[in-house]
Amino acid sequence: MPLPRKSTLFPNIQRDSDGRGEIVSIVDETIQNVSIITCNPGSIRSNHYHHRDFHFMYVLEGEIDYFYKDIDTGEVQYLKVRAGDNIFTPDNEVHTTYFPVRTKLIVSSKYPRDQATYEADTVRVDFVNPANLQEMLAKYANG
Repeated sequence: MPLPRKSTLFPNIQRDSDGRGEIVSIVDETIQNVSIITCNPGSIRSNHYHHRDFHFMYVLEGEIDYFYKDIDTGEVQYLKVRAGDNIFTPDNEVHTTYFPVRTKLIVSSKYPRDQATYEADTVRVDFVNPANLQEMLAKYANG
């Protein structure tokens, strides 16, 4: 199955379940990096897009207000991402994450996370920031 061309809450795959517990796959794609990222309440991350990289973000605890937009049309969309959710972020799509509470995630990326590789593939933008955050939440999260 091809990966989606826009940010999507991605289904986890139930692999096995018995009296010992369960096995759930959160990423079933070829990746080169897995990171654990902890985010403090009120922090904003991302505000960028990648030329070729993609990533999956599995929320272990906390929640994300996830804003994204098409780089060609500028159409803004929003997802509320909660513990246990897995969001896929494709290449060439602007995305920003806001963390209203302390949040811990596992991020799995197509490419290595060393600084040189990451910077060569990342384009930073000013999409969601402290000055427009409340307006963006009111318009997209509560609208």
